[in-house]
This record gives sequence, C-alpha cells and structure tokens, in this order.
Amino acid sequence: MTKLKNKVNAKSESDDVNTSQTLKTPENYRKALSKMKANIVKEKLVLDPCKDKELDKGINVISVSYEYAQDPQKKDFMTAKSPLTGKTVHRYNHIPQSKEDLEKRYEMINVLAKETFCAQRCVGSDALYALFMGTFLVEQDKTLNASYHKRFIEYLKYVQEKDIAPAGAVTDAKGDRSVSPAEQIEKDSYVHIVKKTDQGIYVSGVKSPITMGPYAEEICVLPGRQFAEHEKDFAVAFAVPGDAEGITRFVLSPEIKALEGEYSACHGKKYLNKEAMIVFENVFVPWERVFLCGEHQYAGRYADFFATVHRFSYCACKPSVFDLLAGAAALISEYNGTEGKYLFSDSKGKLFEFLKNSDMIKGMGQSAIKFAKQTESGAILPDPKYANLGKFISGEQFPKAISILQDMAGNLPVSLPHENLLKDKEYGPKVKKVFARKEGITPEAHYRLNELIRTIAASDEGGLLQFGTRHGGGTVEVEKATIYTQNLKKLQVCKKMAKKQAGIEGK
Repeated sequence: MTKLKNKVNAKSESDDVNTSQTLKTPENYRKALSKMKANIVKEKLVLDPCKDKELDKGINVISVSYEYAQDPQKKDFMTAKSPLTGKTVHRYNHIPQSKEDLEKRYEMINVLAKETFCAQRCVGSDALYALFMGTFLVEQDKTLNASYHKRFIEYLKYVQEKDIAPAGAVTDAKGDRSVSPAEQIEKDSYVHIVKKTDQGIYVSGVKSPITMGPYAEEICVLPGRQFAEHEKDFAVAFAVPGDAEGITRFVLSPEIKALEGEYSACHGKKYLNKEAMIVFENVFVPWERVFLCGEHQYAGRYADFFATVHRFSYCACKPSVFDLLAGAAALISEYNGTEGKYLFSDSKGKLFEFLKNSDMIKGMGQSAIKFAKQTESGAILPDPKYANLGKFISGEQFPKAISILQDMAGNLPVSLPHENLLKDKEYGPKVKKVFARKEGITPEAHYRLNELIRTIAASDEGGLLQFGTRHGGGTVEVEKATIYTQNLKKLQVCKKMAKKQAGIEGK
C-alpha cells in the first residue's frame, strides 16, 4: 500500500478534484465506441456497435457501471481516489490496496449483478489488477532489467484519466490440447510474438471467448498459462486499442431473436452478454504498452494473479444470480399454489438450496477478503483458496439450481403462447385460461414470470449463462488443484491431529 501511495505527488493528494473530470457518462462511452474504426464482424462488418440491436444491449450493461458511478448514493463503492493521480476514478480502474478496498469492490460487483446478471467489466478490471502485481514482480527480478511496472503505471493512469472500460483477453484458442503451444499446427492458436523492433513488437494469434470484446475501447492481453523456455514467444502481455490495425473482432454466441416482446425479461430485452473472438494479425504494440515479452518463467504468475482476482469477482456476482433464482422459484411456487401445500412440492427444501448456495458463495468472498494478503507491489490479493472455493461452489451448484427452478416452474415457461394473443379480443379470453391460478394474480404477471424463467433456464442466453458459470474464470479441475495446493499445509496439521487422537504420536 505504501509503495502505491508514494506514486502520488503532493499536489495531487491535496487537490479537490471534480468527479466529472475523470468519470465518463454512459453517453460519453457510447460516443467513444461510435468513433472507433470498424473491425467488428457478425455475419458482416458492423459499422457502429451502438446501432446494432444485439451489441447495443451489451453496451447497456457496461453503461450501467458508468451510470452508477454518477449516482451520489453509490459513489462510495463505485468510485475511488486514485493513489496515482489523486483524482476520483471508477473503482473498476482502481487497484485495491486494502481490505476496505476489497469490500467496496465486492459491493460494486454485487450491486451491478443484481441489475445485469453479469456486469462484464470484471474481466478487464481483473486484468488491470493482475498486470499491476505481475509487472511489479518481474521488475523486482534484477537479472531481467525490465521496466514493465513503470510502463504499466503510465498506462493505468491513461485508463483512469479517460475512464476506459478495457476488455481482458486471457483465454487462447489453444488448438490441439494434446500438444504444447510450440507444437501446434496452427501457431496462432496462442497469441505470440512475431518479431521485435526498436519501436515495439508485432503479435499474432487468437483470444476467445473474450467478454465485452465487441464493445471495448482497449484490450488488455495476458498469458493464460505457464510456458517453457522454448515457448517464450507465447509469454507476452500488452494493451492495444480495440480498433488497432490488424485486429478483427468476431461476435460470438447466437443472436437472441425471441426476447423482444413487451413481457420479455430485462436480461435479453435490455441487457445481453456478448463475447468476441479477437484475431490478432501482425498487430504492432509500442514498447510503452508491452508488459511481458518472453520472460516465460513469469507467465504463469500473471495467469495465477488473474485467476485469483477473477474468481474473487465471481464470489461477488454469483450470490446475486442465485438470489434471483430463489426469487423466481419462490414466486412461481406462490403463483402456482404449490408453497409446500401439495405433497410432492417440497418448495421450502428446494428454496433452501438457492439460499444456501448464495450464502456459501458470499461467505467464501468475505473469507477471501478477511484472509487477503498485502503484496510487495502495494496491491492486496484476495485469499486464493477462498476465492477458488467460491467459484467452485458456484460452477458446481448452478446447473443443479437451474434443474430445481425447472422442476418448480413446470413446463409452462417453454410452452407459452405468443404474448400478443393475450391482448387479442377474440383469442385473449381463450389463451388466458392457461394462466388461471390464484386469485389476484393476473395472466400478464404470470406470463412475465414464466418468460423470465424461460430466459434463465431455456433460452440461448440462458445456455450462455450456464456455460459461462461453468467455464468462465477457468476450469473446475484448475480450481480444485488450487484449493488442494492451498490446503497442503493444513493437511499436515490434520494428520498430526489424527495421530494424536489415535495415540500414535511420533510413530
């Protein structure tokens, strides 16, 4: 913390800076995107993402984070004072230095998730967080004579001053998983250094899937794994504008065409998560934006830092998702008249599962804060064990929660008549008969709730959410390995306890 604070000059510390000087509005963000060079491809080139119906819904998600930062009631956890400039910056662009910072970061993500399901900005923010710690680590290695951390600090100031929401590009296409990166038939399966010059480096390769990739002003690239010495060209980290020469961004996941009705849920109708496949073809990166270049022995540390902070972000957002599932399940049980009153419902036991998971994940997040450790860089690192446990519980339990929601809702969410029929004078009275439930619950309210459940559990977007919860932030096996490794010392203590209780001390 001291190191980071020392970077602020005396004038910046004492300045009374107007928040609006550094914080974008949603309109500012949209204007910045509209000015970028067109390189986003759906089935054809998208000239302006703000004018594309599907991409605009993703832009709406990011816009909420900008909107909330302008809200006086939310600014305490949505913004922070930068130790680098002394100015008020968006908390997504602030590197946590204390447990209080982590608490506020947690609250920010949790509150945004209540509105949007997935705030999307976490990946890019976590990339900044990881780069801060990673570049400091490399710069401390005197055998390398690297200045990556100084470069990154200047880049971070730029991101803070312009209030940029960068995308974090960590996952490579990976190609044939049975061979190493250097042995790939398609070398571009991993982003790699093509050549170095006095001015910078040229890189090629594919990163996919990249959250908010289609509507990011900047792309922060990190290695996704450890590399051997003969694979040092793959050990690269850098930042480039999203429209840099040689970059093509392909929009991933199917178009959502069925979520356009008056009764459609917010997620799908107003908000949508869109991913990108980002193809780099001899993209030039000036040296001031290069944060790792061949130091293969540190690539894994960059990836580990990112994994820990990103899984901590999961601990913040996923309780809100499980809470939404609990609310939808409780309401549909209430609407259908199955609140534990009918033999096979057991609604209370099923609701317990949602609430239990929400509380467990939240508990892991709070434990990750409580046992967080200060790093030499000045940043504080959430406890890896608890961050991974929260993510593991989330990924393991989400499919089960969806199954319970499907069980409680019955088949109506996937058997809805066209919503326009509810308003039709001839067909409306007939169609509404299927929605007849408890007195006081209108057919329209029942339709809306079933449509929300369909969106979560049985739509293209719902499928994306389920895959993202499972695979986002790393695989289950990596999480389990991290948790096991973090528990190795504890396991030795456990063995001693068992020996003592069994009376075999010293044997």
